[in-house]
Amino acid sequence: MSLIGTKKTLNFHKYSLKATEIMSNWKLFLPIIFTFAGIISGCFGGKGEGKLYLKITDYFTTVILTRDITSIGSEFLIYLIFPAVFLIVIFFLGLSVFGALITNVMPLIYGYIIGCISFFLYNEYTLKGLGYCIIMIFPYGTLCLLAIVLCCRESINMSEYIMKSISKTTKFPNYGFAVYYKSFFRNLIFIVGASALKTILEYLFGGLFAF
Repeated sequence: MSLIGTKKTLNFHKYSLKATEIMSNWKLFLPIIFTFAGIISGCFGGKGEGKLYLKITDYFTTVILTRDITSIGSEFLIYLIFPAVFLIVIFFLGLSVFGALITNVMPLIYGYIIGCISFFLYNEYTLKGLGYCIIMIFPYGTLCLLAIVLCCRESINMSEYIMKSISKTTKFPNYGFAVYYKSFFRNLIFIVGASALKTILEYLFGGLFAF
């Protein structure tokens, strides 16, 4: 009986450690949750055809779907600018004392835009639109999301570092501005890779999606 009790206690301790590990990664999970909340909101926004939804889809149609491709370089830059704007805003939020409180608004906005575009494509072009999402949007969007999530975590860390440095309550070992800058430059690899991938996919499969 005592052995059974010990085994159960050990199992409980094991699950307790896993739960603690998951909770310690909330800075990664929270941006993902906000992104999916944004995607759902974007789909509902599409059903209601609100002003913001119409502006996003009109811009997407004009700039991405119906424009003529001029060069590989310009194509790459167009796809790079979109996630780069998010990373720049997240970067500067991290340099604010209150950045940790509002950083996750960025993945929410990102998710909303992706949700609006996905709903628009499926609603207007059904299977063709769905195919475009699967081939063109989702691989690119996933890599961009990875960069945004990782940068959100660093932004929250930096904001907490500044706040606690001012209040002198807790010290962050092996952390500071240099670490923050380097982490953002590392995460730029993901959006560069995403933009390169989107450019390649556009040249390989763009002809299949003449809208």
